[in-house]
Amino acid sequence: MEPEPLCVSELLAAFSLDILDEDDRQRVGNAIAQCPELEAELADFRAAASAIAYSAPSQAIAPDLKDRLFEKLGVESPVAEPPSPSSAQLFIRSEERVWQPHPFVPRVTIARLFVDRARRELTCLLRAEAGVTYPYHRHAAIEEIFMLEGDLEVEGQVYYGGDYLRSSPGSTHAPYTQGGCMFFVRTSIDDEYPS
Repeated sequence: MEPEPLCVSELLAAFSLDILDEDDRQRVGNAIAQCPELEAELADFRAAASAIAYSAPSQAIAPDLKDRLFEKLGVESPVAEPPSPSSAQLFIRSEERVWQPHPFVPRVTIARLFVDRARRELTCLLRAEAGVTYPYHRHAAIEEIFMLEGDLEVEGQVYYGGDYLRSSPGSTHAPYTQGGCMFFVRTSIDDEYPS
């Protein structure tokens, strides 16, 4: 006897993590388009999932991890390590930029440019695919965004390439992009993601 298929609401958590097969992803996507309550429930799942990464204590990464991974894959490391943050200047050429999946937001990639541990700041480029809502979060310090391309909706206002946004400490938002976007951002590594 074959098990009964799961209802859409039972699949929302897996949908928020982008781990469904194509048929279930299509079924849930169609249901969300027809039911605003499911959209709100999906936003709650995404916010909860994003908070998980920030609740875990940070772990030091072994300095040779990257080399060991490429060695296991049997390929050369494609990018040279950036200069030490202790040097007077830091240069990262566009061809050296490394885009990585965001640790907890599906369909978002980041290219870290600099992490200032003393100031607790992260400077990076962020790209989000169309339809992505970044999880609701509270700023621990000033966040600055310079839009490079696409659209980003924050608090009912839509920003485009060339626009600048500055959020004060303690402010909150959950930005959304309709068509996808890329921007430069400097933010605190201590931002809070309430569940």
